[in-house]
Order: sequence, then structure tokens, then C-alpha cells
Amino acid sequence: MKLNSLCVCSALVLAVGATACTKSSPTRPTDSASAGTTASVTDATSGITITTPTPASPADGARFKFTDQPITLTINNAAATGGTITYSFQVASDAAFATVVFSKDGVAAGAGTTSVKIDSPKLAGNKDYYWRARAVSGGATGAYSKGRAFNVGPEVVLNAPAPVAPANGGQSSGSPPSFTVNNATRTGPAGTIAYSFSISDSAGFGTIIASNVVNEGPGQTTATIDARLTPNQTYYWRAQAIDQTNGVTGPFSPTWSFKFVPFDMRQAVIHDNPPDVASWPETAKITMVNFTGGAFDVDFDKRDGPDHWPEAPFGDGGIEYTLGLCANLGGTWHCSAVVQFWYGRELEASTPPSYVGRNWFYDGRWGALNGYQPQNGEQIGIWVGAGNLRGQAYTAATCPRICERSNVQMVEWHNDDQALFTFSLPNGRTLGLRRR
Repeated sequence: MKLNSLCVCSALVLAVGATACTKSSPTRPTDSASAGTTASVTDATSGITITTPTPASPADGARFKFTDQPITLTINNAAATGGTITYSFQVASDAAFATVVFSKDGVAAGAGTTSVKIDSPKLAGNKDYYWRARAVSGGATGAYSKGRAFNVGPEVVLNAPAPVAPANGGQSSGSPPSFTVNNATRTGPAGTIAYSFSISDSAGFGTIIASNVVNEGPGQTTATIDARLTPNQTYYWRAQAIDQTNGVTGPFSPTWSFKFVPFDMRQAVIHDNPPDVASWPETAKITMVNFTGGAFDVDFDKRDGPDHWPEAPFGDGGIEYTLGLCANLGGTWHCSAVVQFWYGRELEASTPPSYVGRNWFYDGRWGALNGYQPQNGEQIGIWVGAGNLRGQAYTAATCPRICERSNVQMVEWHNDDQALFTFSLPNGRTLGLRRR
């Protein structure tokens, strides 16, 4: 007789003698091999002796993420004195294998090892499982290997985020443009969530022009995407949530279109401020805009700390900075900084968002902005300038103290509801709301 599965008969005899586990049975044995042994069975009818395969992987006690499925089971091949060897695999939810959740018979032997994927059904998450295998050859059925345990982690499901801004069919005027989504809902113990934003020149996203991945913000997440976009051309954007801890990627948000209308403050009409303020050095960055209904709080990286802007003399005190906005009226941008803040003044002093038209631009000093009230969803530029800018005519050449400004940060305007936008600094930090 010849020994199958790359073994010789003498090797089989030695294995059987060494283990002292040989059994003789005319039917299917139910005994499992002991750990570290090569048990064998001799079929009384056919006379075929067959050993037990040894588990190779996964190791006993292995742990898998839910997304690691399908899991592959691998054994070191058995040996038999006759017939062609095939294998049967079992996976159970209990160590006694009373509840088998996956089984596969007739698996052809591989070269030295044999593997099978637990491809259907997908195993439920957050559970322990047990697996084993046995060999079948020429009517002889071997003993099952000792069961090994493994764990499948909990299932995490991420839904698609909901696009917020720029509105579908609207405009984006940021440089670089910014995009906002309502955070994705999720089930299961999700890890840290990030969002991948991308821009394409086609609704089918055949070509990705640019993308950016940012960590999740509270309630909403905003990302800027540095891309070379053609002015007044239509583009498409979408986002998806990613849980890198659990290896889960959610579906894409709906695809929204937008027209890129570039913003350059130097081409804007400046009202009631130093006429060359657009050309001042941009040394600060807006880090947060928070619409609360009762106010819109604006923070920036030079408002506080050791490098904050010093106050410019004003009356009996001083003014650290002036808060302003830019709006696109009929295709022309208009900008003005209106609200004066001394060092430590509460951020809520801006005014309720729905009162900008009456509390900010209340007379002819603001030209086209006179009585102007931004609408919900409108893209508005928020910025600050050092010192007192209101009603000033000095220029950088005649600057009395410090002539610096922040970037103009585009946000979607909210008159009566709440919305928080945070923006990353160049070093990757994101500053939130700071109150004194």
C-alpha cells in the first residue's frame, strides 16, 4: 500500500505507535485528537488507517475584527494508507460543537496544508467561536482535531454623512474651498471617526481632482480641500466616514454639485475700513465659527496667548481686533469689519446672526451692504483685523500700530439654528471655542 498526502507508510506506523491513540471503527469516529498528538483511526471494513490533521491557523485564542471576515482556517494535512483524502471543517458557537454555525465537507487536500474560508454565512460579531477539522479517505473517517477558539469583534456600521455646504447647485468661494457634512450615524462601538472628502469634475467621480481626510468634529465636520479649480466651473463633492480602529468604511454621502467662484479680498469693495486692509499681511487664522441663534462666536489663533494682537488705544481703553464679514452681492464681493473687541471681550458680542442687517449695516456708510442680511445657507466670509478698523482711513504705510488681518473663512450662514465650524491650523491643531 502507498501512503497519501506526501507521507510514507513507515512514517504513519511510527506516528500511530508514538501516540497510542489508534482506534478501529467501521463507521464515523467522534473522538477528537489530544493537543499536540497525531491520532489515527483504522477503518475495520476497508483497513485504511487515517491520521488526524493538526490545526495551523488561526492560533488558539486568536482575535479578529468583524471586517477581517471571511476568516481562513488552515490545517496541516493528515495521512492515510489508501484512498484520496478530503477534509471536513466545522465552526461552532460552543466548545462542545453542539451548535455548528459553519461546516464544509469534501475539501480537497492542498500541498502540505489545506485551507477553507468561512464564507457563508458571515459570523456574528462580539462572539467566541471554535473550529476543528478531520480527514476522510476511502470510506475511512478520521478523528476531529482538538477544537481551537477564536473571537470575532463587534460589528460597527457607519452610515453615510449628510452634505451640508456648499449647497447642492450652490457656490463655493473659499480659497481653498471648504466642505461641511452632518456627521454619520453609527451602530456598534465605533473608534475614532475620520471623514474623507473628495472633489471631481464629473458626477460619476471617474477622476478625483483632490481630497482630504480630517477627524470628526462635534455634530458636523468641515474640511478644506487644497485644489486648483477653474473659476466659475461646476464641480462635484462627496464624503464618507472611516473608522480606522475597526477597519470600517461607510458609504459615500449623496453627490452634490457646486460652482467654484474664487474669492480674492483684494478685488472686494471695502466699506468703512482702511482702504488697503485686503493687502495687509495675513498673519492669523480663523479657527472656529459657532452659530448659536443668539450670536455667532468667532475665534482665531491670535485672539489670546502670548502672541495675541496688542490693543490699539481707543477712548479710555483699547481695541484688540475688529470682526467683519464679506458677502457676494450680484457677483461683487463687499467686505467690512464692524464689531470692535477689546482684549477679553466675550465672543457673543457679535450680535444674533439674524440681526446683522439692522445691528451691523444700519446706514449708508456701508454702501451696498446697507441693511444687508445674509440668508440661511448663504456662503459668507468671516474675518478679523488687528486693532480698530471701523471708520478708519489710514493705510499700511501710515499704520499707527499693527496692520494685520486673518484669512477670510467661508462658512454657511445660519440665522436661527445652531451650527459649529472648526478649522485646522497649519500644524494640524484644531482650536475650539475659548471663553474668558
